Amino acid sequence: MNSMPPVSGNDAPDLSRLLGRDYWMVISTPVDGTTAEDIAALAPAHIAWLLGLEERHLVFLSGPLVSGPGVGPGSGVTVLRAADEAEATAIASADPFVTTGLRTFVVHRWRLNEGSVSMRLSLGRGTYEWQ
Repeated sequence: MNSMPPVSGNDAPDLSRLLGRDYWMVISTPVDGTTAEDIAALAPAHIAWLLGLEERHLVFLSGPLVSGPGVGPGSGVTVLRAADEAEATAIASADPFVTTGLRTFVVHRWRLNEGSVSMRLSLGRGTYEWQ
């Protein structure tokens, strides 16, 4: 395990440079009794719904939770671009997994401050590499 020395003095980060952009994190949880088969049967409708939101520039990130405490079929996280909590809740309420009663969700206001994104895009080959 690497141990980093504490930041002090001139090494202190400039907090004014943090991104500070707010999004809405939707954490979805399957209801009791939801099976992998239930999720698989409705996955095409769910993905079509998400792709429609993506085309409207409303989805920032989305995907299933695959391990961890309480994770089950239908667990997932979606980060939305929405004006406010009411809009984020309305968007999340239209998820086919939610409208059919397979899962519930909670909405959190999430501030993105740190991180990095790297991607190599080949225009000539029409490929990308996520790093």
